[in-house]
Amino acid sequence: MRVAVILVWRPKGFPDWHGRNQPGADQVPPPLAYDKGAAPYTAIHVASLLPRHWDVQVVHEMVRDVNLDMDVHAVFLSTMDYCAPHACWLAGQFRARGVKVIVGGLYATLNPGYFAGVVDSVVVGEAEPVMPALVADLERNCLAPRYVAERPADLSLLPVPRFDLVETDFRSTGAYEVTRGCPFTCSFCVLSTIRDPYRRRPIPNVIRDLQAVPQSWSWLHRKYIGFWDNNLGADRRYFLDLCEALIPLKRLWGTQTSIDTITPEAARLMGRSGCQYVYIGLESMAQESLGGANKRHNRVDEYRRRIRLLHDNGVLVMSIFLVGLDGDTPDYLRRLPDLVDDVGVDIPVFSFAAPIEGTPFHQGLKDAGRLVDGDILGGMDGVHLLYRPQNLSADEVEMALWDCMRRGYSSGRVLGRIARGMTRSWWGGLASAVTNLFYVGHQRELARSGLERTRARGRWPGHRAALTAPAAARLLPVMGD
Repeated sequence: MRVAVILVWRPKGFPDWHGRNQPGADQVPPPLAYDKGAAPYTAIHVASLLPRHWDVQVVHEMVRDVNLDMDVHAVFLSTMDYCAPHACWLAGQFRARGVKVIVGGLYATLNPGYFAGVVDSVVVGEAEPVMPALVADLERNCLAPRYVAERPADLSLLPVPRFDLVETDFRSTGAYEVTRGCPFTCSFCVLSTIRDPYRRRPIPNVIRDLQAVPQSWSWLHRKYIGFWDNNLGADRRYFLDLCEALIPLKRLWGTQTSIDTITPEAARLMGRSGCQYVYIGLESMAQESLGGANKRHNRVDEYRRRIRLLHDNGVLVMSIFLVGLDGDTPDYLRRLPDLVDDVGVDIPVFSFAAPIEGTPFHQGLKDAGRLVDGDILGGMDGVHLLYRPQNLSADEVEMALWDCMRRGYSSGRVLGRIARGMTRSWWGGLASAVTNLFYVGHQRELARSGLERTRARGRWPGHRAALTAPAAARLLPVMGD
């Protein structure tokens, strides 16, 4: 059996993209056309669940296009919400040639009906409990239309990921997952709806798997590991034990965790065990907005202190900030890049919140009649405003996002963040430089293309007033600064 596992992707801001060789691809600016930072975990894990005698290949669309003529019997598609329309397009291309198509992932779990009639099978829930039956049915050519996981996976039984299949085009190839789930229920997060319990791999299994990375990889690829967990530090005792176990490996690593998990002891052990960066969902510098998003465990008045703990131990901090939440005001949005700098975030990312169908955030906006009419799925990429803001006009919120992206990555701010990283460690400075220089192009091109799209569109969908042309005209000339 020849199969491909495809992690579906497309550039943000370009919902009609279907590959770099397809019509219209030349409209995508080069900084947005690829995402070569860190290899994801999902595809190499799904590949590890397939029989070893199968001929399996992995394709990450962020670094290479899908060969629509590949000689395979079946493809497994894993997709996020905003990439789902592109996943359906891929499915149509393969099924037209008689190739079986199976789709899974968080969006397929939330809304399996979206793929009805478009693919051969939908996996609802985690893949591990249903994979034996799915594999047997695929070999017999009698796939069921839906495979539903009736229980969460036992993480102690997970096999070693197929590290050998990941493309080395990524700057970081060592992708892994230690835990699953999150104890919090932030209103905009899909995990607030998919309430599987928080689980951990046995630490000996983690060490076993990390020692299995291919020796053929470059030194840097072998050295660096990215933990793709939703909240690695949620179990405080487990997290400390994990850090202790990582120390002898002498690896460098990064992960995602919530700000409340950063204590003096955790930060110290993170630094000792090789942690170089952590992604923390701060989301907002306005406490009212955090409360409205059911993210009350984030305390704005603690941000600076906890980030300082990480900096003192050589750990960089990356975070996303959502523009247009219900507690936002015009003055707050004007000051947002300064507020982010003041608390010490090393790599800020600015975005709209995505009202993903099935989440409390989406339902609340729908009940209030604030969602844009029509099909909004393709706009769930964080650069399309899909709902009517509460305290500001849509024009103000759109302009505020483009402005935050531009000012957040001005030359002075970027150089200041790199210099700050250099004062802590050589690795910290290098990581800060590489990541900030990537996001200079990424965020500023998103701002430029977003502003041009806004001006060309005119009226905001669902807005009663026309686009504020003077505001757009003021911002456009300085986009190249």
